[in-house]
Amino acid sequence: MKRHRLAILLTAILCALCAASCSASKESSTTEPTTRPSSTIDEQVETEPATEIGSTAATDPSGTAKKTKKTKSKTSKNQTATRPNPTATTSPTAPKDIPADTIDGDNINPNLGSIANRVANDIASNQVTSISLSSSELELSVGDTEKVDVTYYPEGAMYKLCSVNVSNKNVIEITDKTNKTISIKGKSAGTCVITVVSANGHKATCSVTVKRNETITDDSKIPHSDLCTAENVNRWAAEITSACSSLGMKQNSSLKGVDIAIDTTDNKDQKKSFNEVKAEYVQTVKSQLEALTEGDYKNYVFNCYTESKGGGEYYINVVISKEQE
Repeated sequence: MKRHRLAILLTAILCALCAASCSASKESSTTEPTTRPSSTIDEQVETEPATEIGSTAATDPSGTAKKTKKTKSKTSKNQTATRPNPTATTSPTAPKDIPADTIDGDNINPNLGSIANRVANDIASNQVTSISLSSSELELSVGDTEKVDVTYYPEGAMYKLCSVNVSNKNVIEITDKTNKTISIKGKSAGTCVITVVSANGHKATCSVTVKRNETITDDSKIPHSDLCTAENVNRWAAEITSACSSLGMKQNSSLKGVDIAIDTTDNKDQKKSFNEVKAEYVQTVKSQLEALTEGDYKNYVFNCYTESKGGGEYYINVVISKEQE
């Protein structure tokens, strides 16, 4: 009877121990992850799973249970953030096919167009309608300077611009020009016409007559700038032509070239009379002709002509050739 009771008691103890062991085993195998509340969109979320194994403490020979390290993992949610787009602004489209050099208010900003139209209207209503000169006929001597004034109509006209054309530049020289005054200098005896043209095409003319300078005499001592004019150079060339003819040579005006060249620059900065210069040039040509023809002038033809060097200086050229039989 006692043995029977002892067996029942042992069985009860073993059942209690088994139940306790099973309970501990379930608690140690259960994992309770700690999850933090999710953050806002595009932020990383921290998850801290904490695991504690209770059975480890019972089997640890050192008597110290190993604590499980907590691991942190950062993950990003797969959600895509959608941000509101700001209101798009569009620039005005530039007009196409606008002709070059055109101001048209319809083709550009209306505010600018109104300004452009006003300017265009002002120009159109204030254009030059006619011009006149202070003299329609002018007379001066070689070396003298005269001025001609230009008047525009109407009085308040805009863009008073003009150009000057000369029919014969050997007779006069335009030494100065503004939109209101033109300075004319006589170069050689003769006549010519100057034409003044406004920017929008209106014209006015003046006939100019240049007289020979009668002040040139044997004893006149004048500056080279006044002595070396187109008129005087042509007169010296005429004297050389006469000298060549006096040697028995015939003139052929179709001949071109240079066998003897007289440079008027050689007399620059010297004060001589017209006749002194003439004598110098004629003697130079005669001396060189004698060397070129060996004194047999009658077998040669010649030509004498002038050529401008620019800057108010000239060449007097003499060319010779054997007369064709």
